[in-house]
Amino acid sequence: MDAQETASNPVCRRLRTKMYYVAGRDHPNLRVSSPTAQYWCAHTTTVMGLDELPCSPETCRSHRSCFESE
Repeated sequence: MDAQETASNPVCRRLRTKMYYVAGRDHPNLRVSSPTAQYWCAHTTTVMGLDELPCSPETCRSHRSCFESE
């Protein structure tokens, strides 16, 4: 999957980073990982999702059991 495909695929609505609160839900940091961003799950409030796997824009996708669409 290339960067354009990654950026267009839905990300779990529970994924958070500081930019979520500054720039809003559609900020690119919620679609493609940034090496300087720190991601967490709004449900667990940790870097791990409900399925005990790490959170990131690339991993918090529809294939996970804890995924929530917008």
